[in-house]
Amino acid sequence: MTHNSQPVAQPTTSEKLRSRVLTGLAATVFGLIVFAVGGPLVQFAGMFIALVIAYEWSGIIRGTNQPSIGTALMLFGVGLGVFATGYGAFWVAGIGTAVLCGLTAIAAWNNPVERVWLPLGILYAAVPWSLLVGLFVVGGIGPWVLFIGLSLVINADIAAYFAGKHLGGPKLAPKISPKKTWIGLLMGVAAGYVVAQVMVTWSPITSWTFALAAPLLAALSQVSDLLESMVKRRFGVKDAGKLLPGHGGVMDRMDGMTLTSVALAIFCWFGWS
Repeated sequence: MTHNSQPVAQPTTSEKLRSRVLTGLAATVFGLIVFAVGGPLVQFAGMFIALVIAYEWSGIIRGTNQPSIGTALMLFGVGLGVFATGYGAFWVAGIGTAVLCGLTAIAAWNNPVERVWLPLGILYAAVPWSLLVGLFVVGGIGPWVLFIGLSLVINADIAAYFAGKHLGGPKLAPKISPKKTWIGLLMGVAAGYVVAQVMVTWSPITSWTFALAAPLLAALSQVSDLLESMVKRRFGVKDAGKLLPGHGGVMDRMDGMTLTSVALAIFCWFGWS
């Protein structure tokens, strides 16, 4: 007996956009709940996100989710870095992360690709999320900078996706990410700026300083997106995972924070408020 197999219907652009928006809204609501509860929940959420990103990074690099000593050490390094930062042990976080980078490279030494890229996964996941959790830990305007920064990146990503899909235009970096366009970049920067300026009016942050920083932060979020696309293209992967509808993996959703986290930390810790 033969069976007629029907092709699986692929989601349309509008369906993808709807999923992207709904996922973004869900992430925002989740963020609001986390910030409202505060304390350990913020630290746990940051560590959980970083560990999922690291796990997805390992899957991209190794081409499998099967466990390995290198992956285990990488995950431990990420968890240690973010956990220690969450309790204000910044030296422990820095030294521990550096040591685990070395141990991960040694564990994966027989594989030339893994011994370089797995330790980089510790830096890619641990450094941004340690900085973001650190913003909450230092207090003051830190939690405000963290929440506004996350909202800026989420909305910049949605606007860039919408503009790239519906408005088209010249490609931004066709060899890295064929679907990204210059109009998408500009729309992402504009959306991130508007969201940040609306939210900053309810915060203790000085508006004019954030007005100067917001466009740069939004642009950095788009550059961070390209950085992740470079890694995925290098290893022939389309999505980092399938956990989030409309986005792929957590790494695909949070890639905009990679460089933006550094800028947010500089903005906060240098007292530009």
